[in-house]
Amino acid sequence: MNLITDAEVSRHLLKYRAPVVTAKGTFTERPTVILTVKDSDGNAGVGEACPMVGFADETIDETEEAIWDWLHTEDQNSPPLIPTARAAIEGALFDLKAKQQEKYLCHYLNPESSLKVPVSILVNGETPSELAANVKQIVDDGFSSLKLKIGARSFNEDLSRINAVREAANSNISIRLDANGAWSVSEAIANVNQLQDLSIEFIEEPVSGIEQLREVRNACGVPIAADETALNIEAVETLIEREAVDCIIVKPSAIGGIVPSTQVTDLARASGIDVVVTSLLESSIGVGLAAHFASALELTDPAPGLATSYLLLNDLIPAPEIKDGCIHLS
Repeated sequence: MNLITDAEVSRHLLKYRAPVVTAKGTFTERPTVILTVKDSDGNAGVGEACPMVGFADETIDETEEAIWDWLHTEDQNSPPLIPTARAAIEGALFDLKAKQQEKYLCHYLNPESSLKVPVSILVNGETPSELAANVKQIVDDGFSSLKLKIGARSFNEDLSRINAVREAANSNISIRLDANGAWSVSEAIANVNQLQDLSIEFIEEPVSGIEQLREVRNACGVPIAADETALNIEAVETLIEREAVDCIIVKPSAIGGIVPSTQVTDLARASGIDVVVTSLLESSIGVGLAAHFASALELTDPAPGLATSYLLLNDLIPAPEIKDGCIHLS
């Protein structure tokens, strides 16, 4: 690709302000790889690869090696198969092309896209009282959607936390949950059916596996979303064919960037299934790309889960401005 005259690959360690507890593990820090590509006019495009242990198969070493291999290959029109590496490459190239045209990335992708994107915020907190206090601040900050991670504790503990969040949020606040595949089918059916009266927007991955998600969806009244189960176009096709979910979560950083994310979005929309763009809890480089993608494809209802940069102690770039529950793109 003759538009690249120079490139740089660097690894960084992201640190979180407080432990992020999920059913797949507790994170206090994570490595990430940044790819910067430059042209002869001095324009620079930046992309991020931040694989999450327990979410997908690739390691940070494999991801970085794949990026280096791509930089040294003669056929740079064929990105690597490792999704996070491909996401970094696509992100850097799209960013560079947008800058060459002196456009915001969202406007490069869609000239009619908005620079203001309503977002859902991940609420963190160990105890019900801590969660309630954080939710009250979230409401004061103008958010209308929030997400809570569950599945790492007993369901009774999680239920107390969910109730605390619902009580602290007014009735206009949408609450979504993410169990990261923590439960068996029987556990999920029993647990999800206890959430029927709490006005839950949807629950992500109550179980792992397409048929398991289908079984839970058919037995419960709370909408079911696929995340880890929807990391490629083939899986999404099967999820739709089996009528296994109500919603598809699209993480551009995890699925391989803008192109495969667009393919998944088009497929889901054609089948009448909601699409929610979310982050991989990476730096604001990856979050920003996801926000521009969500804006360009008008994926703003349900709100994208992109208010996550505040979790980081050492973000790599200034976080996108969030005001009145919306990211303001730049």
